[in-house]
Amino acid sequence: MKRIHDNNRLYNFLVPYVRESFRWSYRKVEYRGLENIPKEGAIIYAPNHANTLMDALAVLSIDDKPKVFVSRADIFKNKTVSEILHFLKMLPIHRIRDGVESLSQNEAIMQQCIEVLTDGVPFCILPEGRHRPMHSLLPLKKGIARIAFGAWERVKDTMDVYIVPVGLEYEDYFEFRSRLLITAGKPIKLQDFVSSFPEGTSEPELYHKLLLELASRMKETIVYLPDDERYKDVWDATLYIYGSRKSGSLQERREELQKIADSLEWDGKNVLDSNGHKVHVKRHPKNGMHLFWRVLFLLIFSPLAGLASLSIAPALTAIAFIGPKLKDRTFINAIRYCACYLLNPIILLVAGLIAVFFVRPWWIVPLIWAFSLAAPAFFFDWVNGVRQWVDDMILWKAARRK
Repeated sequence: MKRIHDNNRLYNFLVPYVRESFRWSYRKVEYRGLENIPKEGAIIYAPNHANTLMDALAVLSIDDKPKVFVSRADIFKNKTVSEILHFLKMLPIHRIRDGVESLSQNEAIMQQCIEVLTDGVPFCILPEGRHRPMHSLLPLKKGIARIAFGAWERVKDTMDVYIVPVGLEYEDYFEFRSRLLITAGKPIKLQDFVSSFPEGTSEPELYHKLLLELASRMKETIVYLPDDERYKDVWDATLYIYGSRKSGSLQERREELQKIADSLEWDGKNVLDSNGHKVHVKRHPKNGMHLFWRVLFLLIFSPLAGLASLSIAPALTAIAFIGPKLKDRTFINAIRYCACYLLNPIILLVAGLIAVFFVRPWWIVPLIWAFSLAAPAFFFDWVNGVRQWVDDMILWKAARRK
């Protein structure tokens, strides 16, 4: 039987496009700490889980090495979907919400994960177990510890086992074409970790200590706020104080946001700044000339935005159909990515192969197809600009009335 991490020519042919098109989904993707990723050994990537499918694609984009992932088992129920996910090197992991009886199936999956690692193929598991669009961290599940120690027991005499914490810091969880910072933190070398404890330390205690250490290192790679009653107020105040500062990099932005968040206090009801004053979060309106030049710029490029919308019409139709039905809005960017960069190119490619026999000159067809790849970035940037201008205009009018 073919193993999930065996070489696959079709996969190798398609995955570079997936990596690159993922980057097109953002205005900017910045990578930090890649020197922390070991060059050899069994490597487990452990990212925070904030943005559904986009989290896995972010880890895939780190380098050109194939990686195996685990995902929630309920999406594997359909046989066809299961085969596609297996082709994409994804394994199902059962959760207690899937039924206690289903958890017994995880043992076989764990053994596959260990086999992947012992064969030197990088492996990724999202240790929080479920996603949340928050600058925080859920308690880590012990699955990652079981896999890491299982691999270590099998290869500890021939290979090192590492867990690499990965921080995914999204500028906006719901806006397509925002910015993303991907940070590889200091890895945990399992051999060194185990040797730091007295001989005879129980397995459950080692698991517990490992999860605590991993959580600590993951928090260092993101803007981390405690998930408690003050979370929303503190985050809103952090963004307000940060304001429109122009950091030189997304890494500097993350560090500045963390510094601000750490300086804030909570009196049980209000957020207080470093001087003990209550932080009043409010938006300041843009000036009239800024709004004028902004709308002029948008109007000039509106014809091109119209052409872009026509070239990605199948994708926009799919998004309009699926989007309102989503119970979890965090999936919206995954839907946009799949529609714009997977579904739309396939539809246009098939249509183009047919049209090339009827359109003269024929080279217009591949030109249109190439334009369709650039169109989502331009269209969504233009739409986001219009949305921002409308918001600023409403705020400016409200300030004028006052």
